[in-house]
Amino acid sequence: MNGTNRTLGRVVLVLVGLVFLALGAAAVLVQTLPAAADVWRTAADRTLGGLRTGAADTSAWWWALGGAVVLGVLALLVLGSIGGGRTGTVLEDDGPDGGLPGQVRIEAAAVEHALSAAITPLPQVASLAVDVRRVRRRTAVRIVVRTRRGAPPREVVDRVEDVVRDLDALLGQRLPVLLRIVRGGSSRPDRVR
Repeated sequence: MNGTNRTLGRVVLVLVGLVFLALGAAAVLVQTLPAAADVWRTAADRTLGGLRTGAADTSAWWWALGGAVVLGVLALLVLGSIGGGRTGTVLEDDGPDGGLPGQVRIEAAAVEHALSAAITPLPQVASLAVDVRRVRRRTAVRIVVRTRRGAPPREVVDRVEDVVRDLDALLGQRLPVLLRIVRGGSSRPDRVR
């Protein structure tokens, strides 16, 4: 439930992987084939040999600069797409205009504790994990319930919906909730949204 662009991240990983694969293959070829080593030395002399005299081949430097710019833009895109993750605040409100001055802030720990206290006592629930995250500039709650073996998931869903409805009424706004039900004794999760 984080805000990272999954496709962009995978494209960047593939591109970086291909670059490293090509560099590794070139290093192996230079070390094992004399002809490849000669090509490498010739290209290095042509590109870097004129640095002292100022007569170096500038086209290779333009390619290197272009590659660095592309990598920089990709890095900025990846860093710009990273967002979300756990948040410490669920709700901040200044109250109505003309009311008392001040701000009301509800921390994530309070919501996590309230949901845990309301859901954990259920006989169908073996364990529970609750966390609050920022997703697409909104606060969302993720609830992972591991049920006991043989427990009907519908009862758990109904109870969690009641608890979330009460929480929404208490907060005065609806929070998006992802409920994940994991069957007891099994590693295969059932997802209910």
